Amino acid sequence: TSLFSSVLIAALAIAGWTAPAYAAAAKAMPMFEVDKGWPQKPANMKFGDVSSIAIDDKDNAWVLTRPRTLKPEDKAQAAPPVTIFDASGKYVRGWGGDGPGYQWPEREHGILFDAKGNVWLGGNSCPENGLPGLRPVTDDQLLKFSRDGKFLLQVGKSSASKGNADTANFHRPADAQYVPATNELFVADGYGNHRVAVFDADSGKFK
Repeated sequence: TSLFSSVLIAALAIAGWTAPAYAAAAKAMPMFEVDKGWPQKPANMKFGDVSSIAIDDKDNAWVLTRPRTLKPEDKAQAAPPVTIFDASGKYVRGWGGDGPGYQWPEREHGILFDAKGNVWLGGNSCPENGLPGLRPVTDDQLLKFSRDGKFLLQVGKSSASKGNADTANFHRPADAQYVPATNELFVADGYGNHRVAVFDADSGKFK
């Protein structure tokens, strides 16, 4: 660390920085520390692994967790997979998990919003990983919900991928980004496949 500081000071001196200017710049740098009061989970709620967080237009934090990673004795107190906290850390509500009409990811992985306020999420489960507590299925789908947890659309199906040329399924998608100008989702389909897959965010049609 001292060698790094010496080299940095020397480089700044060469660039024309004086010692007072260096000290002022160091003081202006942001400092971070853990906010132990955030989030304020209900007393009877336990989180599994936290896999992803998305921030909505009201500065609420949408936390995606993995309830199946909890110890058996804690599963009765598992938080819903999607939990929402306001900017101060206060618990707002939660939803998610298995339900009619869709295949919930076995190992929750990514969450994001589109410009219409819909929530997209996926998973990256793979039976070959040998992780405990998971069913032997592969997460080859993305799900779309309204903010209150109403199911809207599923793109792809569990354990259905046919590889990089498949236009109907993903294969353990790693992440996604929404492009408002074209209403498209760009999916980094990269845990099981090796591609970026683009599809329409309304219909789910592969593009």
